[in-house]
Amino acid sequence: MFTLKEAGAPVEIVYPLEGTPFVPSPTAVLERAPHPNAARLFQSFLYSPELQQLLIDEGGERSLHRLARERPGRKPLGTIKLLTEDPAVIADQADEIKANYTRYFGT
Repeated sequence: MFTLKEAGAPVEIVYPLEGTPFVPSPTAVLERAPHPNAARLFQSFLYSPELQQLLIDEGGERSLHRLARERPGRKPLGTIKLLTEDPAVIADQADEIKANYTRYFGT
């Protein structure tokens, strides 16, 4: 949404008062990676301050990296009420969540 809005699209970002989901993008090095050292180096690159800042500036992403800085005009993540969910509860509700998603979005 950031990139659309900053490009002039007629959109507005709204954060619900009851909270908004925060969906992290986790990464991992697979146990049987064919090149584990290269995978570890790539992992280090992914979480470097430079790449995290690039993701914010060019990709419209959020970052929890302590050295990363939000672009001016964006509401700081620390001021947004985030929803927290118990992964075990979500796992138990997976079928219901998927059915609702299909009902709401038709996919």
